[in-house]
Amino acid sequence: MVKVIIVHWHEIALKGENKPFFEEALRGNIARALSFAEPRSVAVFAGRIVVSLAEGTDEAAVARALKQVFGIANFAIAVSLPYEKEAAFQEIVANAKERTFETFRVSARRADKNFPLTSQEINVKLGAAIQAATGARVDLEQPDATFFVEIVRDRIFFYTKKEKGIGGLPVGVSGKVLALVSSGFDSPVAAWKMMRRGCGIVFLHFHSYPSTSAASRENVREIVKILTRYQYRATLLLVPLLPIQQEISRANINPRERVVLYRRFMMRIAERIAHTEGCGALATGDSLGQVASQTLENIGVISEAVSLPIFRPLIGENKEDIINASRTIGTHDISAQPYEDCCSLFVPDHPETHAKLEAIERSEQKLDVERLIQEAIEKTERKEYKL
Repeated sequence: MVKVIIVHWHEIALKGENKPFFEEALRGNIARALSFAEPRSVAVFAGRIVVSLAEGTDEAAVARALKQVFGIANFAIAVSLPYEKEAAFQEIVANAKERTFETFRVSARRADKNFPLTSQEINVKLGAAIQAATGARVDLEQPDATFFVEIVRDRIFFYTKKEKGIGGLPVGVSGKVLALVSSGFDSPVAAWKMMRRGCGIVFLHFHSYPSTSAASRENVREIVKILTRYQYRATLLLVPLLPIQQEISRANINPRERVVLYRRFMMRIAERIAHTEGCGALATGDSLGQVASQTLENIGVISEAVSLPIFRPLIGENKEDIINASRTIGTHDISAQPYEDCCSLFVPDHPETHAKLEAIERSEQKLDVERLIQEAIEKTERKEYKL
């Protein structure tokens, strides 16, 4: 018997003529995620992906890796059995005799119509053989054990447990997005959600070092390392915002407008870098009403600074839900560490929450906007990561 992994998808099945493109993207991502295990092969096979494992493979490590691959609905560690009814049934019954259970069911899927039994006939005949060998009762609703059988082309696959995947679309099929990330809870979760919709993410972090500590930069580096597990390669760009903040604070500008001005500069810089990196949109961790810059009016004024689409996947999320999501994806413990946010620098106790575009644009006329943008881009640091 050969150990294999059977991978099933959901959304990809709905893609019509583009389905082969999505299948190949998922196959490639699985191969990258499992490169540490050196599988014998990773192949698209009759509406599923089959991974042939090398002997001695750490199956638990493989399962952990697959649970971080977007596009997988579920997967199972299975065995490939002889394409012959009696021999295959004997192997499955022998497996059942080694297990302890009081109730069971057989769940067969016969994609190969040349096989002599239908799916229901397999369920009945194999179920009867298992019952005779073990004395267990059939329970189709809540069985102690389920024996899954898939018959496709000239292969019979058998397994007893399905593992749930994280769904979504394979990373890379939806193009590239530039995600603005801090070391807080929100923006890493937002970037992860964009990955789940098939986007490859380029990460962009603004910092105010040395007026703020280096903690935010270091924490973001660790967060990007974690998120790289989901897309296998990543670029992090670190942009100094401090000179822009200092110039705004020295200008004759209402201090209450500073947060909105900071954010508009960040968006402009992000848009320039997005074009250079081949990204078709920006993404942020904004959640409506959570902080001063994220009121409806301020979001509107900030968005006016750029023409690229800005995705805000957390816009309607509660903070508690975002924090719970950070636990799921693995960034929680880093995001929970104290850090100084660059946008809090030189900001009054009561920043503007209902900004007017005309007033903000008048304030920007007092600044050399283009020079400040160019200087920030020139001083940007670049870090590369890979799985």
